Amino acid sequence: MWFEPAFILAALALVVGIVALFVAWSMWRQSQRKLEAMSRLMRELTRTRESYRKQIEELQAANIGMGNKMGELYRQQDKLSEQQQELALKDPQGKLYSRATRMVQLGADIDEIMAECEMPRAEAELLITLHRQ
Repeated sequence: MWFEPAFILAALALVVGIVALFVAWSMWRQSQRKLEAMSRLMRELTRTRESYRKQIEELQAANIGMGNKMGELYRQQDKLSEQQQELALKDPQGKLYSRATRMVQLGADIDEIMAECEMPRAEAELLITLHRQ
């Protein structure tokens, strides 16, 4: 009975079935481990993405704040420039000093500065000393 071909075939089929079941179970466990690792990786990537998103939002807010501050500074600069021009127009003596300063920067000598700006020698010398350093 034990050595009949049908019995041997059935036993062999049972062993092959058990081995196939073991291989299938082993592959299923391996795929479950890979799936868990991928899930952990996805959670980590999601956390990293959220962290980067928050950083980008903070940078955008800072950039907007910086733009507003720059706009305010430009407005203040324009206002100061206008005030400076008004003061230059109100002070004719200041115009002469501005002109004399430009002449010194362009390399004019003391006699030219005195003649063009109607300035005493001492003031012309002082301007030359101050602006030719």
